[in-house]
Amino acid sequence: MDSNLLLSRIEKERAFHNKEFAERGREKIDSVYLTTHRSTRFYEKLITEGAENSHVLEYGCGPHSYAFFMARHGASVQGIDISDEAIEQMREKSNHRPFPERVSFRRMNAESLEFPDNEFDLVTGRAILHHLELRTSFQEIARTLKPTGKAVFVEPLGHNPIINYFRNRTPELRTEDEHPLLMNDLTMAGEYFGKVEVHYYHLAGLAATPFAGTKIFDPVLKTLDAVDQGIFKMLPFARKHAWAVVLVFSEPKS
Repeated sequence: MDSNLLLSRIEKERAFHNKEFAERGREKIDSVYLTTHRSTRFYEKLITEGAENSHVLEYGCGPHSYAFFMARHGASVQGIDISDEAIEQMREKSNHRPFPERVSFRRMNAESLEFPDNEFDLVTGRAILHHLELRTSFQEIARTLKPTGKAVFVEPLGHNPIINYFRNRTPELRTEDEHPLLMNDLTMAGEYFGKVEVHYYHLAGLAATPFAGTKIFDPVLKTLDAVDQGIFKMLPFARKHAWAVVLVFSEPKS
């Protein structure tokens, strides 16, 4: 890719997220995201397994970093983000959270990591890969991950026509270079990792959104989440229409 185009894309991402995090970083979460409980809990389980004494890179930490969460479980966490605003917010939070000695934050381009090879036991991230050039990112994650380490990400998928209709109707909510992952992207990850696990979430569960804030939201969501798991197990072709995936990469290739 032309270096000027690359710089332009990165600077556009930085500008968008600086503005977004400054204006909306502290706002109440959109109700649709309340339906992501199941994938969030699974992500949290994965990133705390073996956290004790581990060296973790949070890849695109944003202003809602999991660094303190992982630090409580004994990890040493380095958070990076392209956004100056995100890093400023997280550094300020460090002054009021436990275990500040276990967390640090740096502004950094995720496609050009300033860390040596085989540095991290775990690389984590939420909704970050779909902002990046994937081959470059996969290569950098594999390079900085220890041979025995793993990477865990939560990312949106881009096949569901209903979700894509919403995305097309709300361009102000995202950058023009965002690209929800496609099944081919998940296959590509196998070029950089010997083991790629994909866990699919949120299809029927999205129908619980109108009930957010009501007494029946939790039981409705629990039921629909169970329906989703049945669908994804019995109808593999439906998996690509999930809203999100939890990805686990291990056995990085040199």
